[in-house]
Amino acid sequence: MYLKIKKWIGVFVYPFFILTQTSSFAQSQTPNFDLAYHTTLNLNFKASKSILSSLESTEIPMGELYVANLNDVLELIFSEDEERYDILKKNESERLKQLENTSTESPYIDFFRAEIKMQWAFVKLKFGNTLNGVWGLRNAYKITEDNIENYPDFKLNFKTMGLLQVIFGAVPDNQQWILNVLGLEGDVENGLMHLKELSKESTPFTLEATLISSMIESYLLEQHEEALKNLKNNTSDQKTMAEVYISSLILMKAHNANAAAQLLTEALENQEARAPLLFEYLLAEALFQGGMYNQAKTHYLAYINQFKGRNQLKDSRMKVAMCEYFLGKNTSFKQYWEEAKTTEGATSEADKNASAILEADALPNFKLLQIRYAIDGGYYTLASKAISKLNLEKLTIMEVHEITYRKARLAQLKSNYAEAMELYEEVTSNANILPESYFIPNSFLQMGYIKLEEKDNEQAKAYFNKVLEFKKHPYKNSLDSKAKIALATIDGAND
Repeated sequence: MYLKIKKWIGVFVYPFFILTQTSSFAQSQTPNFDLAYHTTLNLNFKASKSILSSLESTEIPMGELYVANLNDVLELIFSEDEERYDILKKNESERLKQLENTSTESPYIDFFRAEIKMQWAFVKLKFGNTLNGVWGLRNAYKITEDNIENYPDFKLNFKTMGLLQVIFGAVPDNQQWILNVLGLEGDVENGLMHLKELSKESTPFTLEATLISSMIESYLLEQHEEALKNLKNNTSDQKTMAEVYISSLILMKAHNANAAAQLLTEALENQEARAPLLFEYLLAEALFQGGMYNQAKTHYLAYINQFKGRNQLKDSRMKVAMCEYFLGKNTSFKQYWEEAKTTEGATSEADKNASAILEADALPNFKLLQIRYAIDGGYYTLASKAISKLNLEKLTIMEVHEITYRKARLAQLKSNYAEAMELYEEVTSNANILPESYFIPNSFLQMGYIKLEEKDNEQAKAYFNKVLEFKKHPYKNSLDSKAKIALATIDGAND
């Protein structure tokens, strides 16, 4: 269960922190708070600390303490610097003590206590302190429950509770009993409802709730168009670095790597913006998916040579090797491939996937990988051309079925649903040939989404339930969670 919660950190940790202002500071009711917040969310940590030191207080009770904590946490999340973590981690208990000892009576006090607990829980999980991280999430949940009881009309409580309900709700059914022992309750639909309701309120945290709900819609509900619509309607033209990050993530999840690359390029070229190194990796990914291998390699190497953490380094080295392969540079391909093999893996899904490819007995079929990445990035013409050039007679049985699966995904993403359903059914009819492959359960999942799109809820439920029948495959937790959430959404709509 702890590992499952940790898995979702990559999805939620950044949107949890996002707060942007759509109005100018002059119009705001909380200009000091907004100025410090905005600077932190532009990831200019030194400037934010300078602003905080010049302020005696903010308009929100203990708000300066919260921004200072956010400053520390964002720095650690983006840098993954273990030395800085050792220096800054003591600040959690010091700030919580200040909040607990204040004589100020305000719903913000326990709201900030819960938020700080949750922020540091994410950091602890990021740095491998899983048990304390999960316990921190539990503490945040309990503090928020008490604050809701004491201040039932304080709507910001539901930002914290909404996100926690989504995180716990994503835990698979067979592990929910552990949450029950800890006194925790998850409900993705209810959590998302809280966040959407808060996004309609006029508070400094309104846009944050909107961005979090957009991430949930994209990453858990696969409702990418709805997520992008929310982003378009509720984000500013002058984006902070944190807002660029969120927008890029959702665009890439929505198979629009080209638009994500444009945002990331602008951010990296802005010398005053102080874009984090993670942007180099994300831009490399977007370029790699589109077959721009020389450019992708440049950004992967920038990330590899400068990043102080461990996540994405294995994947980056493997992708550099693949760039060399596609560019016909066989000698350097072999060099980077061996370097990737010996790079210590980390906890990110990208590194885990890279490990599976690198540790296989034989080299992968790079043409199939090229098709997979092109589809992921929304480069459908590139994918179609690559598929048309394949000689099916030279592929293994498994590879032939993989191509059928890729064709199904391509048809679905181009809204050719009848063709997609026919291809998915061909994949699922060969379940006995594809043991422990994710192609089968994910085909059922995607058929469920197609039927939802076609308003055929009963057939959609049948397909989602089929996903849950598969006992062992590489993405079981992820696919089961999505199927479970989809079923709950259908049941909720029928109530």
